[in-house]
Amino acid sequence: MSVEDELFEIQLQSIDRELDVTTMDETYEVEFSCHRTGCRGMVTVSVEAEVIATTEIVPVAMSRLHRTFAALAEQTRAWRIGAE
Repeated sequence: MSVEDELFEIQLQSIDRELDVTTMDETYEVEFSCHRTGCRGMVTVSVEAEVIATTEIVPVAMSRLHRTFAALAEQTRAWRIGAE
């Protein structure tokens, strides 16, 4: 598999403001599509609306997406088989 095949294409799909009627907390639900050859998925990250400026929603969501994938990679490290 070439380096090009290993790279994901990541696109911002949507940003929705949600209200939890139980706690009255507001969040931005930011959805990304991620795909490459043989793998695709949608990932939604939550950002607390009260603690962030509107202009920071996407950069903060991108950072949380990175932390999510880093944690997933670490958690599944033992699943790797050989040179695959």
